Amino acid sequence: MKIAIIYSLPTRRALASPFLATDEDTKESADEVAEALVLKGVTVVLLPISEDTIDQIRNIRADVIFNLLEWDGLDGSLLVRAMEALDATGIAYTGSSNAALAVCNDKSRMKAAMEAAGLPTPRWQKFETGNESVRDDFVYPAIVKLGLQHCSVGLTKDAVVKNADELIRVTNDRMQTFKQSVYVEEFIVGREFQVTIIQKKNGLAVLHPAEILFTTQGTGAFLTYGSRWDETHADYKESSVRLAHLSLSFLEKINRISHKAFIDMGFADYSRLDIRTRDDEVFILEANANPGLGDSDDYGMTVSYKAAGMTFADFIREIVESCLRRSTSVR
Repeated sequence: MKIAIIYSLPTRRALASPFLATDEDTKESADEVAEALVLKGVTVVLLPISEDTIDQIRNIRADVIFNLLEWDGLDGSLLVRAMEALDATGIAYTGSSNAALAVCNDKSRMKAAMEAAGLPTPRWQKFETGNESVRDDFVYPAIVKLGLQHCSVGLTKDAVVKNADELIRVTNDRMQTFKQSVYVEEFIVGREFQVTIIQKKNGLAVLHPAEILFTTQGTGAFLTYGSRWDETHADYKESSVRLAHLSLSFLEKINRISHKAFIDMGFADYSRLDIRTRDDEVFILEANANPGLGDSDDYGMTVSYKAAGMTFADFIREIVESCLRRSTSVR
């Protein structure tokens, strides 16, 4: 079997951005995936894709394409073009469809899709102009997030707001700085989990959740950009990851919600949910199509697949086998 691994290179815009690290890690992920597939006896070719070489995707010849394209934010239109080229190859590819990725790359569309499906998510509001009236049923504190960006870009401690005046000030600052819409959601004070879902031969498997542990409490306990990407930042040592300790009944509740989210959001092969809980309530913060892949014990997905007795190579092979099953069922 020959598998082509395609991954996105940083764009010219990203190369000039202070958040370049979020684009550079895609190559590291591709190298790890390639190594994992070689361990499983697969022939692999690595194909970096730049903003200028998207059309080359149409010329790929392989049995399977492993899709690690991750453009988002102001570069999100490139991902749409690349996914159209990927569809045009007629080759089975891993992960979610163009439609599912388009929804998840626009966080307001993602939130609306979760609400429409009856999935629990914090109350929220989108802001595009700064002239919107703030909904009067917000329960503060709330948190301001960028509408088109992944990887906690734009999330700093001052993203948490305590009232409508602060909300308006921070939303306007983010829109002016990042040139995109933002959304505001109720800040859930509680525990945070990363839940990995993978499509196995015998059905959809929700792996045991990994919990994000914080050294701070209350509204200071959340993943900022600095805590995830900048080892020199004061936030960097404020969080760690471990396998979650949960009662069987609460674990079953998270499993049911996660299973439903995978189906209702149109995901394929694998996904990750970012979840917060408050007492016995469960809230999906984000539903991630094609989440990042890597073999790091600092990543909740790694903690979860290792707890299930899988190596990284095993996990990657499961993704490929799921992709092949989907391809066969369509024919």
